[in-house]
Parts: sequence; structure tokens; C-alpha cells
Amino acid sequence: MKRAVFSIAVIVTALNAAAQTAWYITGGLGPMNYFGDLQDKQVTFNQVKRGGFAGLSCKITPHIATGIAFSYGALKANDAENGRKWVKRNLSFQSSILEVAATAQYDLFNIEQPDEGNIAEANPRKFTPYIFAGIGMVHFNPWTYDQSGQKVYLQPLGTEGQASPYPLWAVSFPMGIGVKYALTHTIMVSCAFNLRKTLTDYIDDVSIHQYPDTVQLLSTHGQQAASLSYRADEIPNNDYKFYGYRGNPDKKDGFYTFVLTISFQLYRAPKFYYGY
Repeated sequence: MKRAVFSIAVIVTALNAAAQTAWYITGGLGPMNYFGDLQDKQVTFNQVKRGGFAGLSCKITPHIATGIAFSYGALKANDAENGRKWVKRNLSFQSSILEVAATAQYDLFNIEQPDEGNIAEANPRKFTPYIFAGIGMVHFNPWTYDQSGQKVYLQPLGTEGQASPYPLWAVSFPMGIGVKYALTHTIMVSCAFNLRKTLTDYIDDVSIHQYPDTVQLLSTHGQQAASLSYRADEIPNNDYKFYGYRGNPDKKDGFYTFVLTISFQLYRAPKFYYGY
């Protein structure tokens, strides 16, 4: 983890070193949601949680900025709210989410306002669409409630018969689109959709197609692992088969946010103005 964070910081520093023009501190809040084996729809407001982020960015040309941000939030999914065909499977999870990511952003129009007195006339543009992409590391730790209502973390149990616990850190790939508006020459607001694809299939603790053998799981991993692996029997008269569909190992998990952001300029290098 330390190596990954160091690498991200080096990338951002290297990109900014040659042409530091304006530094901003940014922050934002918005709904956060998950996609994966326990969510039938790719994008939905069903079972949404809250998330937020804070970070630093540097505009290095009139159209290109780089930055690093820390995001925090929560995800959840429950088959009881995941469409009628999944109710009988009866799986669920929740997890906090922590992400550190470096991104590069491209503004379609230059809306950066010059410092007062830098040039005779300010840039008349106030609004621009933008796109962004990057790489990061995300931490998750899925848990659920057992039949007695107790909170239980799932990764240590090995509910799919894992020989060793899966990692709780994974590579993430943030990407998205947004719109930005310059309130003043030092303050900007924006709204963005940020999709995070990851290289893990265990944010929800669900991956394999079919359930592991309960008798074997009970013997190797214990009663709690067996009970929380197959939960269809918690519903009276449930006919969801033990050999029914549990997950899809070819479908990686991820999450997305809709974020309202505000950015404040911290520093502007006394360089020439990149205007049109």
C-alpha cells in the first residue's frame, strides 16, 4: 500500500514539476453506489449511500490539470432490494470505502481566470465540460448481519472456501465526465459522474458461480462461514437451490459517485497567461 501511494505521489509531482501554474484545494459530496454481483443494474439510486472527497489539483495548461484525492464513503447491497429474481438468494453486504487516486483532467474550454491586473481583460468563458481518468488504490472490508443481528466481517470467514483471505486493497480506475463553472478567478464549482472500475471481485464478498459444499465448508472454515455462505434457508419455504447461482467471477466489482465539488485557488505562479 505504501509503495502504491508513493508511486501515485511521484506521478503527480512529475507531471506538475515542469509547468506549475495554479494550485487548487478541492472537496465534494454526493451519493455513492456499488455495482457487482448483488446489484442487478449498472447505474441506479437504489440502495445508495453517501460519499465525499478532498484533494489537491494543479492546472498545468489552459486545458489540462492533474491531481490527487482521497475519497471516503460506504456501499451496500441487499438481495431483498435487488429485484424479485434475487430475493430468494438472500445475500447482503455493507462496506466502508477509502480510496486514494491520481487523475488527469481535460477541460474542453479554458475558464481559468487570470489574477487581477495580470492582463487587461479577463477570460470571458465561465463554463466548460470536462473528462478525467486515473489510477488509484481502494480499501474495502465487507460485513453483514447474521441471523441474530450481530455485525460480522466476511473476509476472515472464507465464505467461498478460500484457502487464504482475499486482499482488502485493490487497484481502482477512476474515470468520468463533468461540468465546471468559474464563480470568480479563484473559486470554481463543478458536478461530475465518477465511475471506479476495480481489479477485485470481492467488495461484496461474492464471486464464484456456485456455492461451495456446505459440509466441507463447515469442516474447513467453521459454522459461521457455512451459515453466511448460503443464506437462502433463512427464508421460510424458500426453494432457491443450493446449487443455484451465487456470483460471477468474470464480473469485477466497482462503484460510482455523483459529486458536487468546490475548488479554491491556493497559489498561482507568476507566469504568462495562456489565454485565447
